[in-house]
Amino acid sequence: MPAHTNYAAPRLDSRPVETFAATLGELSARLGVAPPARAGITYTGLTMATDAVRAGDLFIAAPGARTHGARFAEKARAAGATAVLTDAAGAALLPDDLPALIVDDVRAAAGPAAAHLYRDPAASLTTVGITGTQGKTTTAFYVAAAAGMDDSGTIGSIGTTVRDVLFPPELTTPEAPELQALLAVMREQGLRTVAVEASSHALVLGRVGGFAFDAGIFLNLGHDHRDFHPTQAEYFDAKARLLTPAHARVAIVDVDSHWGRRAAERASIPVRTISALGDDADWRAENVELRADGSSFDIRSPEGETVRFRTQLTGAFNVDNILTAVAALAETGRTLEEMVPGIAALPSVEGRLQRFDFGQPFTAIVDSAHKPEAINAALRAVRTTSPEGRLIAVLGANGNRDAAKRRMMGRFAAMHADVLVVTDDNPYDDDPDEIRATLIAGARSSDVEVVEIGDRREAMAAAVRMARPEDTVVILGKGHERYHALAGGEIAWYDPDVLREVIEAL
Repeated sequence: MPAHTNYAAPRLDSRPVETFAATLGELSARLGVAPPARAGITYTGLTMATDAVRAGDLFIAAPGARTHGARFAEKARAAGATAVLTDAAGAALLPDDLPALIVDDVRAAAGPAAAHLYRDPAASLTTVGITGTQGKTTTAFYVAAAAGMDDSGTIGSIGTTVRDVLFPPELTTPEAPELQALLAVMREQGLRTVAVEASSHALVLGRVGGFAFDAGIFLNLGHDHRDFHPTQAEYFDAKARLLTPAHARVAIVDVDSHWGRRAAERASIPVRTISALGDDADWRAENVELRADGSSFDIRSPEGETVRFRTQLTGAFNVDNILTAVAALAETGRTLEEMVPGIAALPSVEGRLQRFDFGQPFTAIVDSAHKPEAINAALRAVRTTSPEGRLIAVLGANGNRDAAKRRMMGRFAAMHADVLVVTDDNPYDDDPDEIRATLIAGARSSDVEVVEIGDRREAMAAAVRMARPEDTVVILGKGHERYHALAGGEIAWYDPDVLREVIEAL
């Protein structure tokens, strides 16, 4: 697993070292719009955030939920922006002396504009886009591992990796100018393969515009982001956008679910299906052996070639994730045999069923699951591979988010756990007592023993104190996060560190 580090801008945090330049006239030709009056204005970077503007930038001013980005154009110019890319409504807000290129859809133009400036970096890389409610991060790391960590990178929710270095995240999928700049960085660093988590927000908001992934993976669809997608059908429609010519050349779809089968039918590009359950998919996992310390299985290609794979990660869902990663790379030219060593070598993905040994006699695991289906998959994997002893789960739910999923979270946790310690997990401004009560209400349909402790540290301490040598303690929710968001603001927090501290205090 890559290690965290810090480094100075602009080396790897956002933009390549190499300097690029383009004119508004050149960009208007690329976008197919009328050239501006001052077509010769040059820009050397792009951004949609005024606090990220650098001298020579093109400021991309898009309409927002509350106000139009063009209202911040003067601030951008003061920071060094030379021109603005906006729509007609935004242009009406600009001062007359600020050069502007006007388009119909600013977000749709942002990706192509950035790709144009950075000379289409994706064309020099094998790119794999991954969408799904859960499993995106793990699958991205499997893509990088299978392709070879020495010349691979990932972009996603736990950050950006370049070879074995991990840099902190801001968004699961960066805005289009930042994504294209990161791809240019990776090209500059000599990488060959990049896996990108394509969230539903990213697909709707144009963050992955300007290029098509060599392979687009659709993993699954669960209950999430109802604050952004009012219905499950709209959520599905957003994710299915990945499987179109604008975003991918070939679709890799897990058809072991209803939504996967629908995605395969919906795709408007060539489709390769994968399955670990049936024999009617193009790519199949067979002879699966799940153990507490990892898994092994055969991958069968559409041509009938069969190769044995081994992984240090456990759980049936990780078999699915590996199968999709391997299939995606194979469809872009890799052989199965050359991917075996990388899959076997990946020890863990941060916050994904990550085991920790701090000298305790029981098994301790940290997992980022904070959605109903992810909680179900994670705890089922632990229960299946560790049948002896009790499963003690620590669970909270976020505030300021989709409240409808909280009852389901409690229900799924209770289906597998023997003891459920309900606590707080980023309540923000919501009433933490009410959040916990909803989780507990969902758990009451089971015979699980429920313990309610609002303080997260004390909840984790209680879980480890009650654990016997044969038991497994699973801390759910945060995974890789390094903060705890309370009503008064965020505090520094990292579940593995707190877990170590409460174990060492035994």
